[in-house]
Amino acid sequence: MRMWKLRDIVVAAILSVVCGAIYMGWDWITNPLFASTMSPIVGALVNGLWWIAAGLVPYIIRRPGAAFFSEVVSACVEFLFGSPYSLGAVISGLVQGAGSELGFALWKWRRYDLIPMLVAGALGGVGNSIQWYFEYQGDQYSIPVIIGYTLVTMLSGAILAGALPKWIGDALLRTGTLRNFEIAKQRR
Repeated sequence: MRMWKLRDIVVAAILSVVCGAIYMGWDWITNPLFASTMSPIVGALVNGLWWIAAGLVPYIIRRPGAAFFSEVVSACVEFLFGSPYSLGAVISGLVQGAGSELGFALWKWRRYDLIPMLVAGALGGVGNSIQWYFEYQGDQYSIPVIIGYTLVTMLSGAILAGALPKWIGDALLRTGTLRNFEIAKQRR
């Protein structure tokens, strides 16, 4: 296992706090928009943003545990800011972070191109779907709705927590601000 450096921890924590604030804002934007929809599948379209930290932080620092760490810290920040999901926000961080971490583990934390990023984002969606089923009454829906919710959440995760963090990380890399991180070292 590659050791975390102090700068990895600091950057992971800072990005996680920023993402936690984004999650809090996303809570207040999406709840009124999707609370009255006829199907949870519509709301699932935007779920992936809630685990963007689990894609962005590992893409930059490229260390085992980065997806899990960043997602749990972000979720705790969201909770501390007063998330309407209360402790459910922290549980989200645990299950979404674990799913995303599994995605990177499949490539032994060595590949961070588009495919592993998409898979990690999608697996974060599996964690989200499990929590939705057990904590947010997903079990009250029909099997087609449950399957639809899960598939749309995985697609949302692949795009918003996989492709989007890759795009953001690549943009930051071009500015030169990440030249001391693994993202830059692996590009040389």
